[in-house]
Amino acid sequence: MAINSVQSPTPFDQIARTLVDRFDANKDGQLTTEEFTSFLSNFLTSATVPAGKATGLAAATLPGNGLKLGTVRPSLEGFDGGKLADTGHLTAKYKFARVAQQYSLEDVSTKDAAQSLLNTMKSDLTAAGLDVLEVSKDKIKIKDDAGQEAWIDVIRGAGSGRAAAWQWLDTRF
Repeated sequence: MAINSVQSPTPFDQIARTLVDRFDANKDGQLTTEEFTSFLSNFLTSATVPAGKATGLAAATLPGNGLKLGTVRPSLEGFDGGKLADTGHLTAKYKFARVAQQYSLEDVSTKDAAQSLLNTMKSDLTAAGLDVLEVSKDKIKIKDDAGQEAWIDVIRGAGSGRAAAWQWLDTRF
């Protein structure tokens, strides 16, 4: 008589599967470095600042503080995970990224949809300390770290037929 061993998933397997499903932005069943960094950043931020007690930048970046959470984690292209997780790193790029990671790009398939989303985000970006002067299509006009006005292309792929992703492309260069 043959005995077939069937392993039932442990609670840890179930948690891991849930986390991969939640943070796997490209739905390939694996976490990239960026996807894992997004998870780790959220985990460390929520573990160090009690929900409902955050102020300033932390309040603007914690889930559950009025931000529009998407069902698929957005991709953050060209952002350093260590800088993103370091809430003391306060460049305009990372102020933007900490807010952007809380917004889904699932419905951004046109430049008009990108502009609508960016306009929705303006109050959260301001709360995070970013001076947004104007929004046009998939770009924002900000006061950069030197106090100069700059147009930044922040959504890659809007209107191109491919999946949109967050980026930081200074159009002055």
